[in-house]
Amino acid sequence: MAIDDHKKPDGTYNGPGVFSEITGLRIAEVKSVIEQVQENNRKLNSCSYHEFEQSGQTSMLRSLTHQKYICRHCGGEVDYHKWRWHELGRRQKPTTPETAKDKE
Repeated sequence: MAIDDHKKPDGTYNGPGVFSEITGLRIAEVKSVIEQVQENNRKLNSCSYHEFEQSGQTSMLRSLTHQKYICRHCGGEVDYHKWRWHELGRRQKPTTPETAKDKE
């Protein structure tokens, strides 16, 4: 089967079908991965302030750049590169009534 076999009448492609063709994964597996990515994005986009923690231990087999980071607040997961850019541009923590009292 060729990628063009996944072309729809409007000229766009059936994404899961194309990814299945390219990767050799079953369409159900591709759809599952897409759902996981969408759910992770929903978590990250709904969070007002991320505080990431490294997930698991770094080892020789899993270098620093292959680590995953999970937000303590929303549970969203990012890779090292997204974590690093986030840390470089980190926003100030939102002010809450409790933290406002600390500043007085």
